[in-house]
Amino acid sequence: MVLTFDNLLKNTDFVKLMKTILKKLDRYYERPVDIEFAVQYIPGYPKPSIKIVLLQCRPLSNHNWAQNVSVPHDVNTTDQIFTANRLVPSGVVDKIKYIVYVDPLAYGQINDTSVRMEIARIVGRLNKRLEGEKFILMGPGRWGSSNIDLGVKVTYADIYNTSMLIEIAVARNGLTPELSYGTHFFQDLVESDIYPLALYPDNPGILFNYSFINQCSNKLTSLLPQDSLYGDYIKVIMVPETNPNKLLRVVMSAEESMALGYLHTY
Repeated sequence: MVLTFDNLLKNTDFVKLMKTILKKLDRYYERPVDIEFAVQYIPGYPKPSIKIVLLQCRPLSNHNWAQNVSVPHDVNTTDQIFTANRLVPSGVVDKIKYIVYVDPLAYGQINDTSVRMEIARIVGRLNKRLEGEKFILMGPGRWGSSNIDLGVKVTYADIYNTSMLIEIAVARNGLTPELSYGTHFFQDLVESDIYPLALYPDNPGILFNYSFINQCSNKLTSLLPQDSLYGDYIKVIMVPETNPNKLLRVVMSAEESMALGYLHTY
């Protein structure tokens, strides 16, 4: 049996009513809106009628993801940290001081569910600890998934201070996981101007500078002393500590389908 909405669409005024509602809301809010609604289906002859109840409405953010951006091609190779070329948005994130990095390989070897759950909670604590600082999150799989085997099981409340959510797909046993591109809380990311980005470091032509990650010291203990035992899984990089006068910059171009994260002198 296949569930469809054919009867609702063909034999009721649902489409007409929704168009009217959305146009009216757009006119009053002066921008597109995101709505939550319920429909009461009322049987009748010659056709049923419906009643739409608007439960929630919020205007969409006037974010700047659509700006025209060009990825620089003259960056010194030693300053390049990562590249991406799949479903890249457009925008620039400047002056990133901290990178919160959940190691995909170490995370994938965890067999204890409680450890994985605690990693998500530590991410939440770092989100609060780094409030007011410019930082990004990087880590394995589908962030926000209810399936803890697919990625870090955070909620939006654990990540709302970050400037970017970068999901990393690292192949295990010959299989590369599909990423969510932030879809588990995509609307919240849009509203907060948090850029989602997907990295596939094993793909041909893609750069991921593991040596940069490995050579940087881990600031987790100094930020959250009580969570020092998780330093093998979570690394907090303070970019200018290893690279004086430089911060991380991420340039993303949807038109070029390319993103570049690199160290930039400010």
